[in-house]
Amino acid sequence: MKEKVDNSPKTQKRSVVFPIETLEQIDKLAIKKNVYASEIIREFIEKGLSVNGYEENIDMITDIIHQEIEASIKSLANRLAGMINRLTIISAAAYYANITIMSDLIDKDRYSSFEKIERAARKRALSYANMKSGDAIAKFMDDEEVKKAVAEIKGGNASYVDFDV
Repeated sequence: MKEKVDNSPKTQKRSVVFPIETLEQIDKLAIKKNVYASEIIREFIEKGLSVNGYEENIDMITDIIHQEIEASIKSLANRLAGMINRLTIISAAAYYANITIMSDLIDKDRYSSFEKIERAARKRALSYANMKSGDAIAKFMDDEEVKKAVAEIKGGNASYVDFDV
């Protein structure tokens, strides 16, 4: 024996009182859409409830969005840290390659010592690294500053620095 399946929607009748102006607007909309006024009322109630449900879930939605953003930022921060680490390694390799080449090419009669040049270069690099970016770039690009740095290394006066050396 088959059981009866009830496919009818579960509904319950309610009496609701509306201002006359509201009822007139509902009736006009129902005529325009060619539906019963009760369908318009149900539609508005369902839309209102869904908005209310959204407002109640906004904290949960905000938390989910926050978690997603945090995960994305963490991933990007880790990627940037890795890139900076690789750039540091590459920079160090270039630094050591340069000082190796310079030590072989340096004119021992003109410069007091290679160690002095290398130490002055490290100090200057640290000085730039500790400056604000704009100040460091301005100082680095200033010819007079470069002349002073070269003069310090040579042990002479900045006005006699020859950049063609």
